[in-house]
Amino acid sequence: MFTALSKTERKKIIKIIEKHLKNYNSYKIAIINITDQLEHLKSRVDPKKKTHSEQIKDQERLENDLMELKLLVESIDRSLDDLSDLEVHFVHYRYFKKWSIEKSALNLGYSDKAMFSIRNQIMDKLIISLSSILEIETHRLKIIPKTTYS
Repeated sequence: MFTALSKTERKKIIKIIEKHLKNYNSYKIAIINITDQLEHLKSRVDPKKKTHSEQIKDQERLENDLMELKLLVESIDRSLDDLSDLEVHFVHYRYFKKWSIEKSALNLGYSDKAMFSIRNQIMDKLIISLSSILEIETHRLKIIPKTTYS
């Protein structure tokens, strides 16, 4: 879990969270497409195009991609369950629909300043609830040294 993040580290983590939230709908579509593609691969073997081992590698790569996407979507879904209705609506408008802070604030009946405060509260919660995904990604990107989380 992430603890005692510096301001710079927190900003980088929030960018990662926002990237995943903005891509959420695309992830869901990719899950459907990859599932269809896997079914298609399993249903036919074309000896002219690829060797059997190449087809197995393609299938394994797709299965790994599918597992990663499912983990992301399910983790985001569980994390949203921990948010208030207002926070969920904000995430929906700001990230899933890709609205501006101003448009989200107007639609929710709050000031822009209040929306930034709500956003920060949401990010505090998501930093904790998405910590396992963030740990994997920050290790891969080498954003945060190991000593900042337990």
